[in-house]
Amino acid sequence: MDSKATYGVAADDPDRTPAICPRCEGPATTSVEDDIVEFGDIEIAITMPVRTCEDCDIQFVDHVGARIETEAIYRHHGLLTPWEIRDLRKRRGLSRPAFAAVTGLGEATIKRWETGATAQNRANDRYLRLLNDDACWSALKRVVAPKSEPPPARAASTQRSRSTTSAPPAAAASP
Repeated sequence: MDSKATYGVAADDPDRTPAICPRCEGPATTSVEDDIVEFGDIEIAITMPVRTCEDCDIQFVDHVGARIETEAIYRHHGLLTPWEIRDLRKRRGLSRPAFAAVTGLGEATIKRWETGATAQNRANDRYLRLLNDDACWSALKRVVAPKSEPPPARAASTQRSRSTTSAPPAAAASP
């Protein structure tokens, strides 16, 4: 196994979200189990809630387990999780378009990161971590803030137009 930590719920604190079976919509009980998440050629140990339907007896993992799996993969790679990115943006009080305008990141990219559709690369992860720091955030806002006065208008050209003829004018013929 290529993991140094176990991620997930504690055995004495299983998720208390009422579980509904996706097959028959019957009630489900929750047990906490150890599992391995395989991601490429790595294996990550996790502890997560596994649901068992009381009516049809299937076992399933719901959104809580999926979130634990996602977190384990992001933590293994040292990246902010999708919800940490969303929380960063919301803590700054910005919509996705406004956050994109301040950071220079694409709005669609931010959405993909926040939903977990794609993971940010290490450079962008470091940039996002810097944005968590109030001093760095303030510095960025100063850089992108519009100036209070517009730049001066460009002065009208004072140069004379030049002739495109390369030969000097012909001298007048003498009689």
